[in-house]
Amino acid sequence: MNEANLQFHIKENDYFGTLATVLDLVSQDLRRKGHNNNAEMLDRQCDRLMYLQERYRIEKIQLHTQIAVRP
Repeated sequence: MNEANLQFHIKENDYFGTLATVLDLVSQDLRRKGHNNNAEMLDRQCDRLMYLQERYRIEKIQLHTQIAVRP
């Protein structure tokens, strides 16, 4: 994924869905190679990521430039 693709997914709030898609492709490859346990683990993670995609969003926080020091 290049910078332009990443910026697109950030703008579209598609963080979790994008990661789930990548993990699904890896899972399919693992399954073809006979690594079914690992593929199933990735499938569960994809389901969790899609749950997050459907219910949550990531928002940028504003960082404070100055940290208050307590006496």
